[in-house]
Amino acid sequence: METAVVRTVYTLGSAVRAARHEAGLTQTELARQAGVGRTWLSQFEDGQKTSAPIDMVFRLLAVLQLPVDIRAVDVRRRDVL
Repeated sequence: METAVVRTVYTLGSAVRAARHEAGLTQTELARQAGVGRTWLSQFEDGQKTSAPIDMVFRLLAVLQLPVDIRAVDVRRRDVL
């Protein structure tokens, strides 16, 4: 799987959704395998969660075997959100 470049929580959610689709998993299946709630996962993928517990994110990434490259940005800049 290609490494996802992540700059914001929104791009991380989108990367998780894309990887989930590529893996052929439903939100319910991924949530169960990662030990997170399906509603939480849906909101995370949609960018409705402005923060997320890192352990939950790591569990998602592990199930999906999704490598990420996190590139910090200045969150005060509106143009990067």
